[in-house]
Amino acid sequence: MKIRFLLFSGRWENEGNFYLLESEKNILLLATGKDYSLIGSQEQQVGRDYLKENRNKIRAIIATNTNWQNIGLLADIGREIGFQIPIYTSHPSKLILSHLFPRLRNKIIAVEAWNFSKELKIGDFSLSFVPLNGYLLGNLGVAVHHSQSSFYFLEGFIFSGLLNNKILFASNFWPNFQQFCARKRKNTYLITNYWGLHWQNKNSLFFAAKRIPSQERPLFFIFYDFDWLHILELLELARVWKKQVQILSPEFIPLIKQILGKSSLSEVLAKERSPFDGKKGPEKIYLLVGNPENIEQKLLDYLANLPSEQKANFQFIVGIPPVIGGEMRLARIIDYLYTQSEYVINFSKKEYLSLGVSFYDLKLLLQLLQPAGTIILQNSYKNKNFLPHLPDRFLTLNNGCALDFPAHKISPLRAKKSLISLEEILVEQRSNLGQTGLLIVLLTADWEDKQLQLKEVRVEPVAISSVLNIPKFVNKINGWWSTKLVSDIQKEDPLKIIKKAVEKRLNGLVRNYLSSEHDLNVGEALILLFIH
Repeated sequence: MKIRFLLFSGRWENEGNFYLLESEKNILLLATGKDYSLIGSQEQQVGRDYLKENRNKIRAIIATNTNWQNIGLLADIGREIGFQIPIYTSHPSKLILSHLFPRLRNKIIAVEAWNFSKELKIGDFSLSFVPLNGYLLGNLGVAVHHSQSSFYFLEGFIFSGLLNNKILFASNFWPNFQQFCARKRKNTYLITNYWGLHWQNKNSLFFAAKRIPSQERPLFFIFYDFDWLHILELLELARVWKKQVQILSPEFIPLIKQILGKSSLSEVLAKERSPFDGKKGPEKIYLLVGNPENIEQKLLDYLANLPSEQKANFQFIVGIPPVIGGEMRLARIIDYLYTQSEYVINFSKKEYLSLGVSFYDLKLLLQLLQPAGTIILQNSYKNKNFLPHLPDRFLTLNNGCALDFPAHKISPLRAKKSLISLEEILVEQRSNLGQTGLLIVLLTADWEDKQLQLKEVRVEPVAISSVLNIPKFVNKINGWWSTKLVSDIQKEDPLKIIKKAVEKRLNGLVRNYLSSEHDLNVGEALILLFIH
């Protein structure tokens, strides 16, 4: 019997994950992440149209966790296909989803994750679940069985960590997880995220705390509201430092109190009062949380009414990895914070606050599950360093494609025909960009007193996932112009030679800059020089 895995978005790093499993009569929707780029929006529209056309086949939505990368479209899709579709998730995730999407509250069903002997039947699918240790509260491992095939959806897992907290890490996890994997059928496949893959498991705020230069200033942390690992680690550190944590997001306070329950960590939460009540000294730590859609505006709103001298005294610690198209947003936040205080630490791209997966945890999972093939999402050019050391067969699937099992046949999904646009052209050509992405630099110059003067620089990044600060990058190009690009250029030189020389020199400078500043390899940038 044929079954298909349909991927609408999630192939590339920092995209929203949007995919499903489909049999002849049934559809399971397994990720509804939102993408914020023009390209991603076009790709995801293909999926939304597909769901509307096949709404009578949709049997359930499975929310494996509450990462915004997986649930950002949940409310929109609910409106489009109908709120009657049940949503299956873990008990902690049910609390969080009910908090985020009140209208969906009555359709959210918490599954019994430890009862392996009783599988959940949905159409012709059979599902089993396991609580999955990780940075996400309520992270759920899901196995979908169909005929002789098993599909394991596992992401955001951490098999070992420094935080001794049963809220995230179950004490009996490993034997139960082995039992969960042992229930696989003849043809087993793994669907997992590659995002933030790193060699060593240094993913802990405890490591990052050693790099905070001083605690004499009030500490102001900025996290995503789904990053429970580092939120709970901050509460642990506050207890060690004998400080209290003032949460600056009022809507988050009831949720975290409900999650903590009678845990001793609840004692470090500051009383609900005016966030900045004039209390002096370093005994308070401030924590602002939000999702990728609202974190920037929440930060602006909270700091807008504070006195300049108070903001200047803050030590800002930023821990919001640039997921789902947030590179420019992160760059704007960092730039803004530097206008408020000279004390800013950006941990967003460090392993200490990574929301990714350890290489050794991934390798251990592959050895334990031994899948016939692995579909990897959130791919990056950096992953090529790991592939030779991973014992598995990887199945590559581009956005907007379906993969048939057991034939392993890939076929593109047809988008509805409409007027062609630049964004649609980019979507069509995206598979040709490679995992390194594409950087376009447009330069306009003119001759003045026998000197070639730079008039305008325009930078267009496409499918690039690093934190690229465009204004800073443009300033770099302006600085290179007279000293490194055109210092020996003469007006009498042939125009073709001038353009070729400038473009070649700038390409080398761009590669070195992006590699050293952002650990980013884009290969050859597309540089176009126009001379009046």
